[in-house]
Amino acid sequence: MSHILKKYEKKKRRITLNGIFYACISSASFGFSPLFSIGLLAAGLSNSDVLSYRWALAAIVLMVYAAVKRKTLRINSLDEAWKIALLSGLRALTSVTLLIGYANIASGIASTINFMYPVIVVFWMMLVHGEQKSWINLAAIALSILGVYLMASGDGLKIEGGNTALGLACSIISAVSFAAYYILMKRTRADKIEVVKFTTWIMIMCAVYFIIGGLIVDGGITLVHDGKLWLYILGLALWSTMISNFTGVKAVRRIGPTLTSILGALQPLTAVILGVLFLDEHLGFKSIAGIVLILAAVLMVVTHQNMKKHH
Repeated sequence: MSHILKKYEKKKRRITLNGIFYACISSASFGFSPLFSIGLLAAGLSNSDVLSYRWALAAIVLMVYAAVKRKTLRINSLDEAWKIALLSGLRALTSVTLLIGYANIASGIASTINFMYPVIVVFWMMLVHGEQKSWINLAAIALSILGVYLMASGDGLKIEGGNTALGLACSIISAVSFAAYYILMKRTRADKIEVVKFTTWIMIMCAVYFIIGGLIVDGGITLVHDGKLWLYILGLALWSTMISNFTGVKAVRRIGPTLTSILGALQPLTAVILGVLFLDEHLGFKSIAGIVLILAAVLMVVTHQNMKKHH
């Protein structure tokens, strides 16, 4: 009996370690997206170019995966169609506003502001849907506001040639739209749609939006011939989008959403480190303090929500 128990405990420990590994890969890989995105923008590609390549390539890879796994991508009802259209619109808004944020303020700060979406979800649920208030959630909201204020007033926010007000506003909009994406996914029960089909259609629709946007605003999508730029595109579409999504799902299945969310703090931390090392971004005391406060606020909200589920 003890042998069976030891074997079970060993298997459980291995699954947990695998889950932690997948969660770290998921969050850290997403943290590379500012580096790849800024590299493409610096080469002269437009926002529409960058996002069209990102979502189209990721969608193509997912469609191939679905075909290999024999998973249907057929939309079965008008109900599924409008949910996908709505949520893909919010996902596209999150992408474009975050990209504008990267281009106008320090990418690590833009990523950190975007990461505070769980706090915005809690605030929205209390304000609009009458969810019970708690001092932990209220404290987390206050810490987030203070964190954004410190980063906005710190010397690490500005970048050369950037519009600071625009970058800050777009980063906040990105966090709000990402929060709305998760709220409406639950409220509309879109999370009940088969995961591969749902994710693939979100990516397809985002690609369509940005390709159409590129045709209207820029007169077309720039054809990329440079090998180095294709490495950036592959990094953004596959490493920071596809790998990040897949390992995130694997992590949630093994260690649950709470620990996965906590380890998600590696995403803004990775972006901050890469920004300092490769993008000549400088973070002063106020910026670092603001980042720490926002990360603390998110961890407070995530752990509190988990405790509520178990009581």
